[in-house]
Amino acid sequence: MSAQWRDALDRWLAAGLLDEAAAARIRAWEAGHATHAGRSRLSAIIFGLGGLLLAAGVLLFVAAHWDDISPGSRFALVMAMVAVLHLGGALTSGNSPALSTTLNAVGTAAFGAGIFLAGQIFNLAEHWPGALLLWALGAAAGLYLLRDWPHVLWVAVLAPAWLCSEWIAANQGPRFFLEYTVIASGVTLLAVAYLAAACDGRATVWRRALSRLGAIALIPAVILLGASHERSFLFELQPNAAPSTGWLMMAWIAAIALPSILIFLLRGRQAVGFAAAVAWVLIVGRFDWSFDGGELAFYALCALGAAGVVYWGLKDQQRLHVNVGILGFALAVAAFYFSSLFDKLGRSLGLIGMGVLFIGGGWLLERTRRTLVERIDGGKA
Repeated sequence: MSAQWRDALDRWLAAGLLDEAAAARIRAWEAGHATHAGRSRLSAIIFGLGGLLLAAGVLLFVAAHWDDISPGSRFALVMAMVAVLHLGGALTSGNSPALSTTLNAVGTAAFGAGIFLAGQIFNLAEHWPGALLLWALGAAAGLYLLRDWPHVLWVAVLAPAWLCSEWIAANQGPRFFLEYTVIASGVTLLAVAYLAAACDGRATVWRRALSRLGAIALIPAVILLGASHERSFLFELQPNAAPSTGWLMMAWIAAIALPSILIFLLRGRQAVGFAAAVAWVLIVGRFDWSFDGGELAFYALCALGAAGVVYWGLKDQQRLHVNVGILGFALAVAAFYFSSLFDKLGRSLGLIGMGVLFIGGGWLLERTRRTLVERIDGGKA
């Protein structure tokens, strides 16, 4: 039995929710099944690694022999690859759920590869974002049928990728223009919505997976948002090339409304605080840091956003939010030092300052993080 469950049993005994006999039976049952739980976790890791190796091996094998295979054989190979993986997932669902989940997840990956390979086989010059749409629809069908967390992640990645690709394709042509800020703002808000998936004890497996996806995507999305002021160089060459106001307005509405709807579905009335994230993203996305002190103001906004994520973690009693917020704050301070102070101090003093920043600042942030995590653990107790 894990330490978390032991602490929970002690709290329930102290509160009178369980008697000692019931607690003893729970401990005995957990002790008898602990080996199986360990094996299940180990098997999940092994199957996950095996699935990645299997997918990589299949792709390498096909790539190595692609030129030697006829178009009909290529298409048959692609179809067989998808069918075998999903059939294997169906056959192993009863005996080994972890293996079944792995095979089905890899099968959905193969389905996407098959869509693009089919286009290459038959030289289909169609609307290329349609391939991502078909892949997303296939992942959605897999989610509807299987209700597992890998397909939640597939849909969470592919659906935004399709929308972004539609925007890119719509603004590529004789008059190329690409508004990066719309994409960066939408992706950042979507990462925040994903991060909010696990809350109020509703930490199911798929919610935890979605929350971790948001944690992974949030900081890169903010970096993309900060860099979105740099328009495409083709736009600078063609200043009159710009999308219509209607298209741009629709893109902004989608970038704000879709993540807002998602977080409302995930959190209900507790999604009200998402308005602060929307306001922060709009300010950072449209922030002009070319004036004196603008760079300092920009990084201060980033540090403020990181502090907001930490506060959010304390409010929701989520360690992941606190860790992401602390990391974001550290990156904001480090980025400001490298961009604004390092060159002004000179090489030697700059390196000394870097060492002091990493050692002293790292110690202080780690101490703060531990204190906040202990407060969360104490609040859950």
